[in-house]
Amino acid sequence: MRVPWMAYQQDAAELFQSLGFSVEVEKEVPGARGTHVVDVLAQTTFAGIGITWVIECKLWNTAIPKEKVLALAHVASDVGADRAFLLSESGFQAGAIRVAQKTNITLTSLQELLDSAREELQKRELHVLTQNAHRLQQEMHDLFILDDGSPGPPAGADRAPFLDLLAVVFELKSIALPRVQAGDFPVTMSTDVSLTQFCDAATFVTYARHELERAATWVTAAKKDIDTVRTLAGQLFLKFSHEVDDFLDRSEAIVLAKGVENVDQSRLFLALDCMRRVGDRAEELRISVSGRASKVLSRVMRALIDGPYLFLAQMRCEDRQWSKSRELVEAPLRELAVLLAR
Repeated sequence: MRVPWMAYQQDAAELFQSLGFSVEVEKEVPGARGTHVVDVLAQTTFAGIGITWVIECKLWNTAIPKEKVLALAHVASDVGADRAFLLSESGFQAGAIRVAQKTNITLTSLQELLDSAREELQKRELHVLTQNAHRLQQEMHDLFILDDGSPGPPAGADRAPFLDLLAVVFELKSIALPRVQAGDFPVTMSTDVSLTQFCDAATFVTYARHELERAATWVTAAKKDIDTVRTLAGQLFLKFSHEVDDFLDRSEAIVLAKGVENVDQSRLFLALDCMRRVGDRAEELRISVSGRASKVLSRVMRALIDGPYLFLAQMRCEDRQWSKSRELVEAPLRELAVLLAR
């Protein structure tokens, strides 16, 4: 359980952090006349110039007297702070208010500070949402466009939710967020099968945050699934490549035997069985590849059909013809190995 005054300090620190400051709680700060411990030190830069604020938190049951204002003014002056804040939920004595008017000290409550900062916080939140939407759209675009320029997503990712989420992210980034930032309400969004109107920034921010988190979760899961399928594709390729090599070796012994009468029928049956296994392994692999890898796999199979498969059916082939047809199979097979090793 948090101690109330410590929780109050932490809440104050989180508020200033949400406004873009780097914050430290109960920070020792060296000054011209000594070292001071401030409840919250908030720092940032603007136009290349450092800005330092000190925040004193008083979770008292009574109004804060002027002595506390004077003490904070001394600390702020000694450490060179640009501004100081004295936070209290129990109010301030009249003397404290008079003294603060002649200093760079702001007397306020945490709730009042939050209310006055709400508009700025919404602006920052909208800016962050815009950045997140841009990043997500780029990530999803990179997934959608495969390495051969064809539409994705890659094998392993479900296309239907991908397209739905991509549409949501695009609508948020390109249409809705710019209108909300301009204060152009109401803003209409396509939600599921209906249209939803948002008449204020707070409600829209909640919706946009949820949708972007949903898209980000999908992208993370999709990348994991894609990597899993890619690993599987590498394993399936090894089996496919082995079957192709086995088929080529067995077929070579047959087609270069110079005649049906010189062929052992058991060898022919083994070669035909290899051909069947090559087809089976190719179908397994095809499900797990996409983009360039899918096209190169098709080239391997086309080269097999136009060359070795045909020569095996004819039971004869010249040495040069066989060497050329075998290389036409093995070249894209090597290319496929490189693609799947990435």
